[in-house]
Amino acid sequence: MFEVENGTGLPDANAYVDIEYVEKYLMGNRLAQFTELEEEEKQTAIINGTQLVDISYKWKGYRKSLEQGLNWPRTDVELQGFPVNGIPSAVKKAACEAVWLYMTEESLFSNENNREVARERVEGAVDVTYVNPKDRINNNVTRFEILDLILRGLYEIEEPNASGSSIGTASVERA
Repeated sequence: MFEVENGTGLPDANAYVDIEYVEKYLMGNRLAQFTELEEEEKQTAIINGTQLVDISYKWKGYRKSLEQGLNWPRTDVELQGFPVNGIPSAVKKAACEAVWLYMTEESLFSNENNREVARERVEGAVDVTYVNPKDRINNNVTRFEILDLILRGLYEIEEPNASGSSIGTASVERA
């Protein structure tokens, strides 16, 4: 079932935008590729794009109701000094960008938190260290940088841990 959130907190909502909104937002080759999809494929792309936007951020404020299907609408959110009501246009635009990412990325969701491998060592046990995007020279660079930029001001920025280190390490033992 495809249900677009109308800003009231619909319990069954699974999309921030409808097909028409995406078609108005995308341009050029991106629009051409989207319009080639069947209606059900478009809806699937929108639902997956919405899911990426919805779960990828620690949003400011509070959900409007416990029963709503998505994280927006929210209460107690201000952007540039103005109260945010309903679904912000930035969330809708990010959902459109995420539709494009869904159509072009091998996988929207990574179990590696979109981190680059900084070091791998194989000596009986596998040792992998990931680079945290916050440790790069440009702190805003992530695999989905466009979403971060569009949504700036609507989500909380995570701070590095107390030691200041944000490099993660994972070890795997082979039998």
